[in-house]
Amino acid sequence: MLSAAIILPGEAEVFPFDSFRSIEGVDWDGIFYSGRKTHRTFDRSLIISSPEIIPLICDLLIVIDPHFCTFDYLSFAIRNGCHLFLSDKLKLTTEERKQLIQLANEGGTYIQIQNDFLFHPFQEKIRNHTNRTCFIEVSQSAPAMPDRLNEFLLNNLLMILRVASSPVHKINVFCGTIPSRQPDVLNIHINFKNGSVATLTIRFIENQKVHFLSIHVGGKVTTFDFAQNKISHYPAKEINGMLQKTSPDPLQEQIADFIKNIAGKNNPGFSLDDEIQVFLLMEKIREKIEINSFTVH
Repeated sequence: MLSAAIILPGEAEVFPFDSFRSIEGVDWDGIFYSGRKTHRTFDRSLIISSPEIIPLICDLLIVIDPHFCTFDYLSFAIRNGCHLFLSDKLKLTTEERKQLIQLANEGGTYIQIQNDFLFHPFQEKIRNHTNRTCFIEVSQSAPAMPDRLNEFLLNNLLMILRVASSPVHKINVFCGTIPSRQPDVLNIHINFKNGSVATLTIRFIENQKVHFLSIHVGGKVTTFDFAQNKISHYPAKEINGMLQKTSPDPLQEQIADFIKNIAGKNNPGFSLDDEIQVFLLMEKIREKIEINSFTVH
């Protein structure tokens, strides 16, 4: 049984902590909450007055407040034997991420990053298509919002890398720009060392929401439509058009899955090591975007 503690953001006035109590395999021993309002669902006996104490009393530390996702604090927690479940709003450098991974490997602990998209029910079916040479097509369209490009790149690239199951051999990027010098369309073409090929197209269009992944292999095509929550096949199968239910509480589901992986000594669903691979790929893409932005008129 793991001893668990959680650090909540100050605005978490309606955080559904009660749903976490149903997770098996853990005893909750600490909560740090910097907000001023009293949270009715919090057991006052669990509230810790100082975040520095929490890594000393738990085996699993869940850091939902990104303000505590700093290298100093997280390395302190790892050195005290904590497994870490971290907010998806990390602001760590590549070198800091590598050092945290090294510390965790040396201490035999695991690090998982929150990612609601990777716990969509389609993802398990998508993983079943791995280890085969294939053509992968991903397209996503949505209205433009701050940081949305980074979010779309991270999620889609990680999904593509999982399907390809091979190191990247070559990458080409086309970037269309509007007068604000922000990309309005981005197309990324990736060749993998196992012969697989992927194309990712991201468009920022008002009043349009499209998101699908198609896997072409062996004369068959499977399309996962995230916008409509549908799976379709060519040639057609009986399950064409089947709707998929998404989790009502993806954060709780991810933490429960992480706890099972810790007990089984399995790698987490979305580790810091996974994120680094995509992070480095995103840096190359951003460099190409900047070059295109200055050359397109």
